[in-house]
Amino acid sequence: MYNLDRVFDDLADMFYGKGGYRNFPLDLVEVPNGYVVTAELPGVNKEDVKIAFEDGILTIEASRTKDPKAKYLINERDVMNLKRSISFGEIDEESISAKLENGLLIVTIRTKAPEEKQKKLITIE
Repeated sequence: MYNLDRVFDDLADMFYGKGGYRNFPLDLVEVPNGYVVTAELPGVNKEDVKIAFEDGILTIEASRTKDPKAKYLINERDVMNLKRSISFGEIDEESISAKLENGLLIVTIRTKAPEEKQKKLITIE
């Protein structure tokens, strides 16, 4: 039987993701020789974004915090931790680049060039 705790856990995961992180909208587009990931990160500074690639998985983490020096009269923008992971096949790890402009993070990823198979000549004994 589906219990009430599970219902609330599933509902929280929908909004906040697993492990206390929220999800954020992104697009993954296949382009010739690679992929482009475009993620919406409004109000997030470049210094608050971490991008890692390990074992074929691209992980984007970001946080938005309050200014500790500010004296808020109205505070409606959430403090949040964001995280998304995307699994890829064979890519050129050295080619990954990223830029953050106007609240959009754009990550460009190139696929590995296919290895040419060498023809092996076999001598007859």
